[in-house]
Amino acid sequence: MIGNKDYFLDRTKTDLFSFQLNHCGMQACTPGYAFRFDANSYQLIHFVMEGSGFLETRQKLAHIHAGQAFYIPAGTAASYYASLAAPWKYGWIGFYCNTANPFLQFLFGTQNVIDLNMPLQTAEQHLLSILSVTDSRFTGYSQYTETDFPGTQFTSIRSISDSLTANSRMLAFFADLVHFQSTPAQPLKAPADHVPAQPLALQAKAFMDTHYQEPFKMQDVADFLHIHPNYLCAVFKKEYGQTPHNYVRSIRMAQAAMLLKLTDDPIGVLAASLGYANAFQFSAAFKDFHGVPPSVYRKNHRVPEQKF
Repeated sequence: MIGNKDYFLDRTKTDLFSFQLNHCGMQACTPGYAFRFDANSYQLIHFVMEGSGFLETRQKLAHIHAGQAFYIPAGTAASYYASLAAPWKYGWIGFYCNTANPFLQFLFGTQNVIDLNMPLQTAEQHLLSILSVTDSRFTGYSQYTETDFPGTQFTSIRSISDSLTANSRMLAFFADLVHFQSTPAQPLKAPADHVPAQPLALQAKAFMDTHYQEPFKMQDVADFLHIHPNYLCAVFKKEYGQTPHNYVRSIRMAQAAMLLKLTDDPIGVLAASLGYANAFQFSAAFKDFHGVPPSVYRKNHRVPEQKF
């Protein structure tokens, strides 16, 4: 005889362990793409595969990048916006469960954003596996690209069999996620010697695209590339026609204009999210770049809120 028995599940609290899939999907967003909604009845987790963006919940603004997941609890209104410099691609899964579910508590605790230990390709494969229940084109795919699946394509689960299959694949995804989050992330390996190095200007641009929300200096970029700041400025200007300082300022100011149009977040919150030490420093930089203070810009350009 062989067998096993689940002693983990407390039979007096089975409602805490109940899951039911609502929907899932993948999207490669365009620069500045915004999405907002009022409180939903289901839990919602997004997994950021590429790029970066901003999440706004309860008047708090968080910058989120590839390799992270963000959680929007049931009953919470939220807005999120793709970066202008490096718009994100994300996958999401919405599901019904008790907010006190140990799975949610284990993954997020009191946080809304976590770093993922699970390889992004593994997370993407899990999501595509769920999608393939009703769309056979995703069978065997390990990555979603807009060129392979252009436009908006949404299919509905309409049978008990498909519902059970999709739900079981979601549970397998969650089980795998718990396993990886219980294991420390492995350090990245150095690239092999035969992999050609990227041009210095491109490496500098990639660094600034990723870290523009942090209060770095050009010396930090130069140190990252192991070159002198003057040489960094020369190679960057030759390649992109502007100095690194002007480039990162343009990114921050473009993001600031977008957030002023779309959110009601205080100026101090926006300043911190874009790498400025305080609201005064940010306001001075914004006025110098756009010609008007942030408060005036917001008043003149505020986009009426759209509900989804």
